[in-house]
Amino acid sequence: MSATIVRGWRASLYPTQEQSRLLALYSNHARGLWNKLLGEVVRRYGADQTFLWRADLQRFVVAWKRQPETAWVAELPAHAALDVCARLDGALSRMVRDRRAGRRCGFPRFRKKQWGEGMVYFVNQSTRLEAARRCVRLPKLGHVRLRGSSVPTGKLLSSRAVRDGDRWTLSAQFECPRPAPLPATRLRLGVDAGLTSLATIYDGTGFEHVMPPKPLRKAAKRLRRAQRRVARRQKGSTRRRAAVKRVAGIHRRVRHVRADHMHKLTHRLTAKAGALTIETLDVRAMSRGLRLGKSVADAAIGTMLRQVAYKADWRGRVLTRADRWHPSTKLCCRCGARHAMPLSQRVMRCACGNVMDRDENSAVNLYNYGTPRNCAEPQGASPATRVETGCQAAGASPLPVPVAETRMLALMGQGNDHECQ
Repeated sequence: MSATIVRGWRASLYPTQEQSRLLALYSNHARGLWNKLLGEVVRRYGADQTFLWRADLQRFVVAWKRQPETAWVAELPAHAALDVCARLDGALSRMVRDRRAGRRCGFPRFRKKQWGEGMVYFVNQSTRLEAARRCVRLPKLGHVRLRGSSVPTGKLLSSRAVRDGDRWTLSAQFECPRPAPLPATRLRLGVDAGLTSLATIYDGTGFEHVMPPKPLRKAAKRLRRAQRRVARRQKGSTRRRAAVKRVAGIHRRVRHVRADHMHKLTHRLTAKAGALTIETLDVRAMSRGLRLGKSVADAAIGTMLRQVAYKADWRGRVLTRADRWHPSTKLCCRCGARHAMPLSQRVMRCACGNVMDRDENSAVNLYNYGTPRNCAEPQGASPATRVETGCQAAGASPLPVPVAETRMLALMGQGNDHECQ
């Protein structure tokens, strides 16, 4: 286990009017450099079926800086131009790797003027964060005011100024010492991820259903109206730019609401549980094959699973990933019988008498999947008790006896009174 971790950090930038103009100029130059380099790659591949890699691309950049017709390349910060070469080299490497694996993959795409978010890379040696003055010193820009959370303690690895609609944010990465593990706890959780209930959590005594916030669905009406305003405005006009900013603001709020909900949920899961068992889902296939793409993207299931994984690692928790083909939803949590469970069937009904919600049944199966019996426990710890991972009211859902205890009671002739409802 490494003694250090890489932690991301974001802060809002408040540049002056001149600094905003320069950031927009650098972002546009980086886009133009990407397109010009990609054009050279396409021409070389069409001529002799070979690629231009990072060293070749960097030689093109150096030559263009000395030519009058491409002198604009020299206006970019030096490391921002090198970052464009590195990103194009990475895109080409992934394309070649996918083709060798038998997957269909084309060339990287040329970028339009309105494509995505503008981004400017700044090397760490020339970037200075001054938390006391609430500013950052960036190459060719000087001191730029910023506002964000406390700066992580560690070495600054890289930073980028990213355009977010009509705003700019600083996205940085720090190499920090690994935090000390949290105190050990005997609480175990089985977490089932889904769309109806974002996370169904079972801790051995009861369930908690965490519903998805659905920020995009809730903002759909406002977003529709804002986009219609953009369509009615004349291209290039001031009113159109204002309407575009309004659309960007709605999307920004959707992202922030989703991110806030995810971080709070994954923090509670990894802070209170000593061991967790989660599903291994193919989120990309779910979004493409079930006509649920918008709902899957809005729920951000992949983000939840990713955050649980790295936060459990940071906090010294035991994380078990169920096999991708483990039928946790189709198996009865009481007798183990397998059933056909289409998405339209929300209740598990088994011949053994077990009747329960499909997500709760899956959470129980995950709770009993590959449970680490010998996980670290504090000395003299009392038996595990229920610890709430949210604000669920007691008795909101049935509280079944764990499967292992049910089987023990059945041997004693008392199993009929403690069925897993």
